[in-house]
Amino acid sequence: MADQFKLGAKAASENRVELREQDVIAYLRRNPRVLLNNPDLLAAISPERTFETESVVVDMQRFVVDRLRRQVDDLKNSSESLVNTTRANMSLVERSMECTLALLYARDFAELNEILRDELPLHLGVDAVTIAFETDTLPADAGHAVRALEAGSVDYVLQGKASHVRPDMTGEPALYGASADLIRSDALIRLEAGEGLPEGIFAVGCRTPGFFDADQGTELIAFLGHVTRYAVGRWWTLQL
Repeated sequence: MADQFKLGAKAASENRVELREQDVIAYLRRNPRVLLNNPDLLAAISPERTFETESVVVDMQRFVVDRLRRQVDDLKNSSESLVNTTRANMSLVERSMECTLALLYARDFAELNEILRDELPLHLGVDAVTIAFETDTLPADAGHAVRALEAGSVDYVLQGKASHVRPDMTGEPALYGASADLIRSDALIRLEAGEGLPEGIFAVGCRTPGFFDADQGTELIAFLGHVTRYAVGRWWTLQL
């Protein structure tokens, strides 16, 4: 009887699989909710809820709480960023509408020149706003409101695109005149030829490198560009 018991115990011992530490770790990694669903295991492992390795003491409760706090902080920061971005966008839309009204109410090239030179940069928070066309014949009273470009300049500057943002550059005198050396970042909009006007560019420049980002949208700038084109066309020798 004793011999049979010993043989059975020996067979059970031989069939028993020894669990290694890495096996347990691998299982817990595959089943991360085991400890969350069985919190009593933590107490059974260590009443003080601490787990000591060779050099690190990990407080599981503190770990979980800290992770939740980080998640809450990340969510809060994301919410604040979204609110700030929305407010900034709304402010930009409002300022763009104010610029649009000013352009449409311009009574002649002199007033249009003043709006482009002074009011639009101030409202948009930039250093220069200009419009230029591929032509060698500008209206006599256009002043600095409209600039002339050589043939092919639009495609060259815009690289064949409908819009082009340059985060870091040096301004061209043909576009920015005396302000060219100041400009270090700009957004350009192509103005198609038609209705009596040649092909052109609407340009918004800033002295701060990176002010305009290559991935940003240009819809509002394009809108202002086409409104400016219309305002110029009202006083061009060939009326819109």
